Amino acid sequence: MTAGRLRARIALDRGELHLDVALDIAIGATVAVLGPNGAGKTTLLRALAGLHRIAHGQVVLDGEVLEDAAAGVHLPPEARPVGLVFQDHLLFPHLSAVENVAFGLRCRGAGRAAAHRQAAEWLARVGLGDRLNARPGQLSGGQAQRVALARALATEPRLLLLDEPLAALDASTRVEVRRQLRRHLESFPGVRLLVTHDPVEAIALADRLVVLEGGRVVQAGTAGEVTARPRSRYVADLVGVNLYPATAAGDRVVLAGGAVLHAPGAGTGDVFARVHPRAVSLHRRRPEGTPRNVWAGRAEGLDLEGDRVRVQVGGAVPIVAEVTPAAVADLGLGDGGEVWVSLKAAEIDVYPA
Repeated sequence: MTAGRLRARIALDRGELHLDVALDIAIGATVAVLGPNGAGKTTLLRALAGLHRIAHGQVVLDGEVLEDAAAGVHLPPEARPVGLVFQDHLLFPHLSAVENVAFGLRCRGAGRAAAHRQAAEWLARVGLGDRLNARPGQLSGGQAQRVALARALATEPRLLLLDEPLAALDASTRVEVRRQLRRHLESFPGVRLLVTHDPVEAIALADRLVVLEGGRVVQAGTAGEVTARPRSRYVADLVGVNLYPATAAGDRVVLAGGAVLHAPGAGTGDVFARVHPRAVSLHRRRPEGTPRNVWAGRAEGLDLEGDRVRVQVGGAVPIVAEVTPAAVADLGLGDGGEVWVSLKAAEIDVYPA
């Protein structure tokens, strides 16, 4: 067994979810787990914490076996060097901030005075030294989140698990708390694993991303690797690009419905074809010139994003184009209707499936 990292294979069933995930994370790394609702993100965290028993696999943290299904080993949550921060914080409403943080220490055997002293030190570290006696109902969302984080860190865990740590915060608070959370994570000398549905949060806080869908890892890597070459519709939607599973044949890719796109050097075999919405041009009449890819479609919806408008186009090759508000007005896209789509062959990124 190798020290200095988390190595886990988690396989279990929870209702209709069949979770089977392998993780290998070095001490000092922060990994964000993304995925749609029902993908198994929270179930994975709860299994690592010991709140769900695994059916197959094992969990080894820093050389210590926390769980081994085949050998019948299962350390209960309170015996694991794991800190868990829940989405809704789960602070005890009748206890003060310092008592909430001290609770975890008392559960690990610390005396009352020592637990309160350490709890006060941790609250000071997260900027709440002046709120020791405040109860959860007297704290803002961001303050409650920091109390929950202090409670998890005070026990000096080797694995820190965060389940949607910023989800309960309003937009005006989230940016500042995210900045503070990143600072605290960077100072934590263990493995950090957080679940989120927010790609901005994942990229801002994590070194690597793991994408779960249907209980399986569909993609993993750095933010740059995942966003540059998405491997599922969910990831493509997160990144904001068009993605087509296809079969390559020379300089052509054949999409699932039979439509063909021309792309130089596409190769052969199963591939993904990625198209950035800004590479897509829209016209009311068939364009002149020699673009390799031209087809008729229908403008079906508009979404304003910053200073650009994303136009959803239906047809043989459904696609999203990104244009300026002036182009929307010039082309009369607000009324929908028939459009022509053109796309340069060189703008299609093709990579193996």
